[in-house]
Amino acid sequence: MKHSFLLKAFTIGAFMASATIGSMAADMTPGEISVTGQAVRQVAPSYALLNLGVSNKNTSVQAAKAQNDAVMSKLISSLQHVGVSRNNIQTSNITINPNYDYIDGNSKLNGYNVNNTVVVRVYDTSSIGKAIDAAIASGASDINSLTFQTDVSQEVEDQLSTSAISDARHQAEVIARALGHTVGPVKSISLGTTRTHTMEVNPRYAMLAVKSADISTSTPVENGDMSANKTASVVFYLQ
Repeated sequence: MKHSFLLKAFTIGAFMASATIGSMAADMTPGEISVTGQAVRQVAPSYALLNLGVSNKNTSVQAAKAQNDAVMSKLISSLQHVGVSRNNIQTSNITINPNYDYIDGNSKLNGYNVNNTVVVRVYDTSSIGKAIDAAIASGASDINSLTFQTDVSQEVEDQLSTSAISDARHQAEVIARALGHTVGPVKSISLGTTRTHTMEVNPRYAMLAVKSADISTSTPVENGDMSANKTASVVFYLQ
């Protein structure tokens, strides 16, 4: 009986010791660290998107539309003369709206507003000023926006990916060192989509300024550079 009791006590003690050692081993298991690296490159714009519109008003909807059609046809032709191919000119919006006067709470139809808008892709960014001048000379009444875009090359994509991963590892090493560890193997990695950003361009030309400007001069347009950026989310093991 006494021998059996001692055997049970030893077994329980051994189990508790084993559990304690197992717990200590679990506590000593290296952890993980998750970081996000970033990379940025300055790139030149590949092309520009110019949003142009023609607006007309007349008491007759047929007359307003005829005037609008004539000006838009002239605008498209003028853009082709400055090197913009027709397949890079796309109609984005056409509206015909009645216009009313409100007198003593009563509405009275006084005409129609017709608007036709096109988006123009200009690959020769040095000729953007010429395209704007041609649009104004043709009778365009709205220059709604000018934005620059870029097609990121595979070479730049690779550079961004490499730099983003390097930045992630650097951050992990700094954090691991502060915690008394070293960076181990990579557990997982995820690369973000390359995004491009341009400096803000005035979204709309004030037509008052356009009408008062001397359109015999050339419109100066600076291309500048664009930022291409990429992120890399990486999980490292700690050692």
